[in-house]
Amino acid sequence: MTKRARNNFLRWLKRRLLGGVLVVLPVLVTFWLAGFLYVKLTGWAVTLVQHFAPGLHSLFWVQQAVRVATLLLIIIILLLVGEFMRYKSGRLLAHLTELVLLKVPILRSVYVTSRQIGEALWTPKGNMFRQVVLIEYPRRGIYTLGFLTNENRGEWELSAKTGSKLLSIFVPTTPNPTSGFLLFLPREDCIFLDMKVSEGMKLVISGGISSGANPAAEKIRHPGAR
Repeated sequence: MTKRARNNFLRWLKRRLLGGVLVVLPVLVTFWLAGFLYVKLTGWAVTLVQHFAPGLHSLFWVQQAVRVATLLLIIIILLLVGEFMRYKSGRLLAHLTELVLLKVPILRSVYVTSRQIGEALWTPKGNMFRQVVLIEYPRRGIYTLGFLTNENRGEWELSAKTGSKLLSIFVPTTPNPTSGFLLFLPREDCIFLDMKVSEGMKLVISGGISSGANPAAEKIRHPGAR
């Protein structure tokens, strides 16, 4: 095999392996996460069955039946709670529960943090990230992808102290977008992009491999791609 043929083969092998990883890895992660939640949410019911009926616990299909029934029960309870919250008595009970949790030192920290995360995720668009922006970070001439999380309208201490209307921009790390930096930037320092939030997140997770470019342009750059 000539050197050129060997290089072509290695490039072909690299592309196919990378393509396989990009397809298989998200599927595996999805199934792993679903399985993890499935076991964690229903483990208490299986333990309960083991305590009262040790013989039945050893049967695989009995365990799965118990887990599925537990998931259905959780869904029904959530639906009932959501329906109950439509009424004044439900909202009053939730308010009293919140007051109690805010009085207990350790539980207060856990509750406030969980509520803030929920409020950040529960926006009108169903996503804490509103728009993809491009900023010069960590220095001029270097561009970084960020996500607008809040426009901070109205009176706000940070804007008042700096004398500038600041936007909240989250800059995720690659390939793990759950960690990153929170930056406060003037609007004029942000370049607002037309790409969707999902496309921007793919770009971050893939390390720039998934650029969302025109497929025709991709084929021009990679003649071997089909």
